[in-house]
Amino acid sequence: MKKKIKYYSISYGHLVACWHIVYLTNEHRGMTPKDAINIVEKSGKLGGTVPAKAGLKICLDYGFLTVHSSQLYITDITTTSLLPECNQEDINISALRKVLLHILSYHNFEWLIFYDSDPEIFRESLIANDPEWVNLLDNAFLFDFEKEEVNIWWDNILSKYEDYKEELKKAIGDVGEKITYRYELDRITNDGFTPARSFVKWASRISDRFGFDVLSIRGKYFLSTYSERDKIQIEVKSSDTTNLGRFRFYISKPEWNKALEDVESYFFFCWAGINLETESAEYGPFIIPATELVEHMPTDNSDMLQWSECRCVMDVSKYQMI
Repeated sequence: MKKKIKYYSISYGHLVACWHIVYLTNEHRGMTPKDAINIVEKSGKLGGTVPAKAGLKICLDYGFLTVHSSQLYITDITTTSLLPECNQEDINISALRKVLLHILSYHNFEWLIFYDSDPEIFRESLIANDPEWVNLLDNAFLFDFEKEEVNIWWDNILSKYEDYKEELKKAIGDVGEKITYRYELDRITNDGFTPARSFVKWASRISDRFGFDVLSIRGKYFLSTYSERDKIQIEVKSSDTTNLGRFRFYISKPEWNKALEDVESYFFFCWAGINLETESAEYGPFIIPATELVEHMPTDNSDMLQWSECRCVMDVSKYQMI
């Protein structure tokens, strides 16, 4: 999973500066960030002061360059993907397209949903949603859908976007399961059950066919009229967003069928504000008993139609574990 970069405004001038710094680093060993900035700022490109510092930031944030011992170095992605496209200090169309492809692969841009092979329709939608990228795409001639290489570029972008979404979703889910497992180990240990790993199992790591993610025991918190050693099944729902009032998650039919086998012992652990780098959550767990969802879940009432997945939007704040 790529590191998460919070997107900031990027202009064509920033990319011109970025490429010039890449070129200088490749041509002159021992180039320092300060030297590179000075050279680019005084180059006279773009008819004025070049945004060299912004260009350097892009180089480092997106992994085109790295810094060791106060010197700039070319990275593997630049060597294998970018430099073969251009060996001049002025970025060409081919290299610009590769740079844009690389930047786009880091982000979930909502405007990609408006993609249309009709350039005028696409441009109008993009102007309304992200005009800055209209300029970037124009400079790379990426609205020229009559050219095969442009269509191939967009196919790559849309494919990377779909792969990125799936990869991000899985990574967020994995972190949610991991912190749930750790949380349960701590809870059960504090309740006096040791070793906790004898009572808490990360089920989805063994198989995804169980219908839940973590197997634990009631302990003191979930005691009610049951025994502390009675088992509970935990399905984890995680999000990198922090809107607790409209927390969104999905329940698959196999998950719900498993819940109905012993609905009193099935719980949804919800985590909000997942941070992939620290493997933590800003909020949670919010624990929703499956019993509270029974009257709201869909049922199959037709011979022709069956449900397979239910989208839930809930205010989870009232389910905060105390």
